[in-house]
Formats: sequence, C-alpha cells, structure tokens
Amino acid sequence: MVLPFSWPEWQRLDATALATHLRDGHASATEVAAQAATAIERVDAHLHAVLEVFDDVVEDPTRELPPAPGRFAGVPMLMKDSGSGMRGRLREWGSRLSAGQRAGADCPVTANLRRGGFVLLGRTALPESGKTFDTTTDYRGSVVVTRNPWNPARTPGGSSGGSAAMVAAGAVPLARAGDAAGSTRVPAAFTGLVGHKPSRGLLPPPTGTNELTNHRIQEGVLTRTVRDQAAALDIMIRDYPMSHFIAAAPPRIPFAEQIRRPPGPLRIAVSTGAWGRPGRCCAHLAQRIGEVAAVLAEEMGHHVEPVGDDQICEWEPFWAAVETNWLATGWFWRAVAAQRGQPLQQVRDLLTPQNANLLDAGEHLTLADAGAALAANPGLMMSLASLFDRFDVLACPAFPDPTPLAGGMYSLLSSAPFDAWFENLLHGMRYTVLGNESGLPSLCVPAGLLDGLPTGVLFYGPPRSDGLLLQLGAQLESARPDWFANTPSMLAANDPM
Repeated sequence: MVLPFSWPEWQRLDATALATHLRDGHASATEVAAQAATAIERVDAHLHAVLEVFDDVVEDPTRELPPAPGRFAGVPMLMKDSGSGMRGRLREWGSRLSAGQRAGADCPVTANLRRGGFVLLGRTALPESGKTFDTTTDYRGSVVVTRNPWNPARTPGGSSGGSAAMVAAGAVPLARAGDAAGSTRVPAAFTGLVGHKPSRGLLPPPTGTNELTNHRIQEGVLTRTVRDQAAALDIMIRDYPMSHFIAAAPPRIPFAEQIRRPPGPLRIAVSTGAWGRPGRCCAHLAQRIGEVAAVLAEEMGHHVEPVGDDQICEWEPFWAAVETNWLATGWFWRAVAAQRGQPLQQVRDLLTPQNANLLDAGEHLTLADAGAALAANPGLMMSLASLFDRFDVLACPAFPDPTPLAGGMYSLLSSAPFDAWFENLLHGMRYTVLGNESGLPSLCVPAGLLDGLPTGVLFYGPPRSDGLLLQLGAQLESARPDWFANTPSMLAANDPM
C-alpha cells in the first residue's frame, strides 16, 4: 500500500488536521491506520513503548467504530494499558498479577473515544500499576526500558511513558493517559507534549471504580497541540448514568470553542518553592518558569505575582496525607491475595521490587491513619479556596529536576532501600500530586528546551476551570509556537530503523 502522506507531513499533522484530511477524502481510514502502524514499527524497536498493535484494526479500522462516528472518524490513537479497558483486549497494568487479563466490555471513556471516531490501534507500556515516573517493566519475561525519543538514555516518564514516547516520536497524534500523582503531566513535560489532568468527576471513571474508591486518578490524553487536547476532552466527558460518585458539570461551551478566544487578563500566581519537602527545584528549571512568567506578563498582559509556599496550603498535613494515601495503595495487593485465596507471599513474589517494598511498608498503617489522611483534605481545600480567591491560576514547574535516566532512580526495579526510593518519588511528585489530592484541574504545556531536552510549565486552576486553563495554554502556544513545535531526533519521519 502506498502511504497517503510523506513522513514530514505525517509528523506535522495533529489529530484535528488529520481528521480534516480524512473528511475531505485525501486519505482513507485504512491508509491512515497503515501509516500509523508503519510509524510505530519505525520507532518502537528503539523506544520499547508499544505492547501490541491490533492487526485486525489496522486491516479494518472501522470494525470497532459505531455506525455514525464523530469528527475524528479514522484518526488513530494508542491506549495506555491500564484504566479504561477495551472490550476483549488485554489490559495487564504492567504486572505479572494481571497478565492475560482482558476487559469484558468497553469502559465509558473507551466508548466515548470510539464514538468520537478514534481508531484504537494498540496498547502502550506503563510501570507496574502506574506507581512511578519511569517506565521499566519485567513482567513479560525480560527487563524492558521505555525510552525518550529526545534522548534514549532518558525516560519519557511514567506512568504514561509509553503513550508519551509514541506521541512525541510522531507515530500517532495522541494517546490515552492516566494521572494519579502526575502520570500524565510529568511525561508531557519530559517529552514536550500537552497533558491535562481534568477536574475530578469531569470524565466518567473506568467501569468498577468511582471517585470514592479512587479519588486520585483522572484519565486524559497526551497531545502535541492544545486544540487536540480540548477537542479530545469534549469527546471523553460524555457522561454515563450512575458512573460517578462525584460528577462535575460539563461546560456550557465546548472546550474546543472556548480556546478560540484568549482569556481576559488573569491574576497568575507563580511558585518554584519547595512546597513543604526537603530540597528544591533545579535552578535552571526555576529560571525557565521565571521566563514563562515574563511572557505571561509582558507579552500576554496578565498580572503575574510570585507567591510563597505558605500562601498555597499548609504543607505538613498535606504531605502526611499524601504519604499515607500512597502507602495505603499497597492494601490493594492484600485484597488480591484474599480474593484469590493465595498466601500474601505468593502475591508479593509477583511484584516488582519497589512495589513489593510498598506492600511491606503499608503493613503498619491502620484505619486511624487512613481516617487522619481523609480528615486533612478539608483543610487543604480551604487553603486552596483562599489562594484562588486572590488568583485565577497558579503556575509552577511540572517536575523539580532535569529529565531522569531511563531505568534509573525512579524505576520500580531499583534495588535502592525503599525509604530512599520512596523519598525520591515524593520529591518527583512535589508539584503534581496537589492536583490529585485536591481534584483541581491541571494543565502541562511545553516551556521550550533546556540542554536539548523538553521542559514544561504546570498551570492549576480552581475547580471546573479546565476551559480557562486550556485557553491560557492555547494563548501561550500562540505566543511561543517554537516551544510547541520542537521535535526530537528520534522521529518516525526520520526513519531511525
């Protein structure tokens, strides 16, 4: 088959542009699926980001679409191998515990994406159960390290590392992600993409969960443009009755329409502080956030003001709750052992080293600890209400350090003592986990390159201000298109094979 686009053209096409070509008859869905599959093949031997390409979907891209798909009919994307499952397809969570498991039905977000016309072409890698900012696994019989197309020695992040690597490399225009402590936004920062953690309750959660059973995780997508991010969000938020414990009202004006006009002058707080943890943000990253603040003020007309850590929230109870909540996630594996009637040690033996350590570390937690963590949340929300009474947006780094090495200090296969490893993980989530504990929307957009690697700026807003953050992101994209147009050396367009 002759591919419909040259490789440089393919790299430049975001999902919105590709959908226009499909609607206008410049390419067929079958041709586009074939080019996406070829693009994945061209780069994945080096990046190790894709677990499976669905050959049946490549051959017949419309086979799983509804009779009248939406505006993105025929546009290919990849799905993170966790969270919202696809009917009949594997969903293994990067873990030996889940190997061979298949979803019995499409989850709501999956069905929404199909309804929008997206062709779900395959599965992307994540670290076991999405527990870190590096995507290194061993559950398929050997150690596999997912790599960053900007520099294969570096990680694309986690836990949505496979999705980020494929979008950044130009294989597909977007891929599904999920965020429990920064797992969408950190990979976006490491790979020069746009990543959004929606307001809690805006997207329907995966089947069998809701905002009560897991308050931290919100799903989304990784994209190269803000307009794709907004349009995909419009599609994903279609509600399913009784799927929520907490439901956020959909916008009166679609996000894709909101971003066509810039926001009015905004009051933007800027912070590169310690946020209550030992250590600080890398000086070069802090300087770049200062440069972003200057663009926001001098070129875009916003009122920008630095804020101290004590103006954001009371950090000691916040971090105590974060640590308790994270250690408590190990209770899940205890429940698995009980459900399967297996000794806990058998389940532990199947886990990666640091997740096995996490299981052990959670043993001392009590219901009183969990209750204290929950009791800290109202105080957090009151502090943030005070902050957002004075400001419309909080801007900060997405990650405190330069992009780490792939398979390095954040790997779940690390042999480091758990206390040191866990402290480093908390350091990495310094700026992102606030959104997961509070449920606030948070958008990461590119902020240019530092030493040849992408970096990102994070925007927070008050509850249900997703549209405002996307407007601000689109405005920054217009003011600094070079920050968004940077491309890595390892591209499908460059034929790295």
